[in-house]
Amino acid sequence: MLTIAQFSDRTGISPSALRFYERKGLLVPANRLANGYRVYTPEQVDQALLITSLRETGVSVAAIREFIRADAAKRQALLDQWRREVTARLLSIQMADQFLQGFQPDQPQIHLHRWAEPSVLLWFPASAAPGPLPFGQAIAERQKQLERANVAILGGGFARTIDIVDGALHGEVGFRVKPARRYPADARAEAVPPTLFATLTCAVDDEKSAHRVFRFLASFGFKPSGLHLERYLPLEPDRYQLMIAVAPG
Repeated sequence: MLTIAQFSDRTGISPSALRFYERKGLLVPANRLANGYRVYTPEQVDQALLITSLRETGVSVAAIREFIRADAAKRQALLDQWRREVTARLLSIQMADQFLQGFQPDQPQIHLHRWAEPSVLLWFPASAAPGPLPFGQAIAERQKQLERANVAILGGGFARTIDIVDGALHGEVGFRVKPARRYPADARAEAVPPTLFATLTCAVDDEKSAHRVFRFLASFGFKPSGLHLERYLPLEPDRYQLMIAVAPG
């Protein structure tokens, strides 16, 4: 049997940390002596080192406690989850580094915006005459429709032109919403995982805005990775926001 001082010396874990592990139900001493002193067995060394290692990776106390008490299948599921979370954190740090390396105070600024949770883009068919922000009225009408249907809107509206026929624009208007079982019958639902966007606010008459965004992305070390959205801005009749999903270059 090892006293707490001996166990601390054996594992390199401070006595205060061992007491903390005990209070949290992570590592309970094998026994208590008549004088109340804690004693541990040599077999508990590996468990103590595992707890400390998991803490170093950022795993929460509650998750470690769940892991210790779980069966083999549950442990594997938790490990898979932690690996995904670490990968996401590493990606976030890499993106932050690339953004800061490319940041120039004297240039029109690309900003980063994250959709942290899975969501759905609801797209509706729309047509309009050419002009500045041509789908604005369609967005307003569809937003009212979703509000009447009690669909939780997380953001919007978005617009994109698909074709021009006889001088009329044909495309879609969309809204980011919470996942639900049912949507309006004429909506097209597009599932969106957590996504990081590079955004740039553009004047409606700036025909080279998209080119500038992609040039800036290259200078920041980013590459487009999927969604390319045009977001209509409330109370901004002459500007819109380009949103381009990005990944490290």
